[in-house]
Amino acid sequence: MKISIFFLSLILFLISCETKAPKTKKDKPTKVDTQKPVYKPEITSGVVGLKIGNGEEKEELKIAYSYYELSKESLKYEEEINKYLASTITTGLEEQNNPTGNIQLSPSYFKSILRKFKTVYDNYDDELPWSYFDSTFIDESFEQFVQVMRYGYVFTGGAHGNAFNANNLFSRETGEQLNLKDFISSVPKLTKIAEKYFRETVEINPTDDLEEQGFWFTNGFELNENFYFQNNKMVFVYNQYEIGPYSMGIIVVEIPILKIKSLLKIDLKRTKKES
Repeated sequence: MKISIFFLSLILFLISCETKAPKTKKDKPTKVDTQKPVYKPEITSGVVGLKIGNGEEKEELKIAYSYYELSKESLKYEEEINKYLASTITTGLEEQNNPTGNIQLSPSYFKSILRKFKTVYDNYDDELPWSYFDSTFIDESFEQFVQVMRYGYVFTGGAHGNAFNANNLFSRETGEQLNLKDFISSVPKLTKIAEKYFRETVEINPTDDLEEQGFWFTNGFELNENFYFQNNKMVFVYNQYEIGPYSMGIIVVEIPILKIKSLLKIDLKRTKKES
């Protein structure tokens, strides 16, 4: 009886051992990468053209465009820059008022500008073909701001055409256009430094009177708001007829950043290496 009880107990013990689930190491939870991909604005660039004139006297009107492809993820500054481009890339003719409303930029939009320019030319029936060229470059190489740089040339008859160089800087954070005071702590100090480089550029002596040299400054040398940053320099551009006669052309003044570093209010840290 004792033996049977012993074997019964042993059998029950073995059965209980077999029914227990084997111990295993707990699997470590799989890590899920929840980091969102870095958003990168999409810039569309290209060229549209249109022939103008008759016979051998022909010209090709051109717009070399750049603009942002807007989406739900687009940032404020992309929208503001597109609005700026829509309102400024026009021929400047009286017959073409600046566009209003929400303009959707596209190659066909820029082509329509050239068609309107040609229509005005056809109505004037000028013997010489007119010229129109506009080029836009969007520079995203700085972390805190974006530079929109434009160059163009227009001829609508007369003695000569007119070239222009326009530069506008936009805050990445707010989309607002930035001016000189957003970058410089003391504009008078910068003006004094810039005048030295201006005089070197136009090849006049430090003591020469600017008005006597043919410049249209009435209160001494002045800086404008047409500037950009490039290759460790702050560059100011004075367009034709801005500070002097047409014969002076476009005047470009380059100031080394090292000379004005103490005056800078904004970080010039780049998103990529300088070319």
